[in-house]
Amino acid sequence: MSIREMILYKYVSFEAGKKIILGNSIGFSQTKFFNDPFDLPLYPEEDFDHAIAGMFAGLHTMAKNYIWAENTGISSLTRTPTNPLMWAHYANKHEGMVIGIDTVIAGLTREESNLIPAQYGSVIYVSRRSNEPFISKPQTGLAVGATHHFPADHYEKLQRLFLHKPMCWAYEEEVRVVKCLKGVSSESSETPSGQFKIVKVDNRDLYLLNLPPNSLKEVYLGIRADDRASDDLFHESKKLHPLLSVYECSLDRSNLAMGFHEYMPVAGRAVP
Repeated sequence: MSIREMILYKYVSFEAGKKIILGNSIGFSQTKFFNDPFDLPLYPEEDFDHAIAGMFAGLHTMAKNYIWAENTGISSLTRTPTNPLMWAHYANKHEGMVIGIDTVIAGLTREESNLIPAQYGSVIYVSRRSNEPFISKPQTGLAVGATHHFPADHYEKLQRLFLHKPMCWAYEEEVRVVKCLKGVSSESSETPSGQFKIVKVDNRDLYLLNLPPNSLKEVYLGIRADDRASDDLFHESKKLHPLLSVYECSLDRSNLAMGFHEYMPVAGRAVP
């Protein structure tokens, strides 16, 4: 699949966004640290006539689920920077920011280094999990928890493992990039999935993927973002990312909608 540009958005607190911009990196998390326990990988259960065979098959499935969960990192993105619910839930009640990432430049669409690239990562919102046998018949093997590339013939399986989510989350319009974390150590590591560094955030490991230059395209500062901190970040970010577009969000009260305009530092604003 050839993609020229695919900008997706990350809703974050102001401090988290500042780290992304100044560090030129984006975090991948294991599913066990997600808010929703339904995000844990889950293979479909299989029916067996023989009780013993079924028991061992069940244990084998549990082991596979564990290996996938421990060796897989997900970065959650979305399609729009002006979703009020997303701002309230993920951008610290409009005090944070939204960062637009060109996933093509960032390497997040590359099939050779992403277990699920961005162009295949649209979340499927469902009311129940499917326990039916897989329809597709893969022609290649799949190394559980050790596959760094996108195995297209296993896409149906990967969708059920990582892209199915309860219907109530549909407002997020989530797109996931999924990477294999096998081989990433506590130090800075380069694997077939990319160059990572592990940092501790709230007593959990966050896997920071180093991004190529010009991967970050847009920043939207929240309606309630601190003016002085926003000004400082504006000047710092322009030095590191000259092509970065910075916007300030606004509230259209009559339509209960969000808008935005080009950011103007406080010192340059007209005083009424």
